[in-house]
Amino acid sequence: MKAFLEWSTDYLNQAGIDSPRMEAEVLLAGALRLCREEIYRRSERILSEDEKSISRDLVERRVRREPIAHILGNKEFWSLNFKTTPDVLIPRPETEILIETLFSLNDETPTDQLLHLLDIGTGSGVIAVVVALEIANCQVTATDNSPEILALARTNAETYGVSQKINFVQCDMLTGVPEAPYDFIVSNPPYIETIRLNDLMPDVRDFEPRCALDGGADGLDFYRCIVPGALDYLKDGGGLILEIGETQTEAVSRLLYVEDEYEAIKVTQDGGGYDRVVSARKRANG
Repeated sequence: MKAFLEWSTDYLNQAGIDSPRMEAEVLLAGALRLCREEIYRRSERILSEDEKSISRDLVERRVRREPIAHILGNKEFWSLNFKTTPDVLIPRPETEILIETLFSLNDETPTDQLLHLLDIGTGSGVIAVVVALEIANCQVTATDNSPEILALARTNAETYGVSQKINFVQCDMLTGVPEAPYDFIVSNPPYIETIRLNDLMPDVRDFEPRCALDGGADGLDFYRCIVPGALDYLKDGGGLILEIGETQTEAVSRLLYVEDEYEAIKVTQDGGGYDRVVSARKRANG
């Protein structure tokens, strides 16, 4: 196993893969169906020819820039393991900032009443599932425009035993959303400018769904829909929480200010110091 890891690390490094040692360990662990820690504990183990072949195939796929999440069919998020497919955006650590912002806003107004959350464009369902797990008294409506994507999100919800707390609805953005009203509306919409899509790293450009990336000419198409539309679905004082691109703070904030029905507009940064989430509340007299 040690010799194979050295070969994999060197091969990935030569291919320009970031963190080649870590990725080599993850791929080998996935091929052998072991946790990564066992790779260390059992480093002297001799791989069978079948195990070498399977592991080598996974490394070759990664060298061709296929994302590890697609190769292994899962991705860690919020210290949980979520099933993923090429139909959805791979969950990213930055989206955890959105969830943390939601929890922070919810803590500002503690209540014993059932919390209603709308997750627009749920994808693999990571936001909906984490919220359903972490907030005991809540009901989530998770939407997407694809039945295949909703089936994936439902599978992840079933894995963690929260499918009864999540209503999966096929609809396009806010068209056809069940009326609540909602305490919070959250979304991580596509926000990359169309002209920039071909400049993305090949792992993203060639393998992730373009519809989950393309935010239109200026990257703001979906915010122009969500920001005004959310007012019809939010309770007075309810919160809107949006993930954004690192250069979109001013533009998205301006959309909120223009409506004149939002207050407490706030920007939250990610661990790298980049603006990542914009949040606001609907005015009580809005």
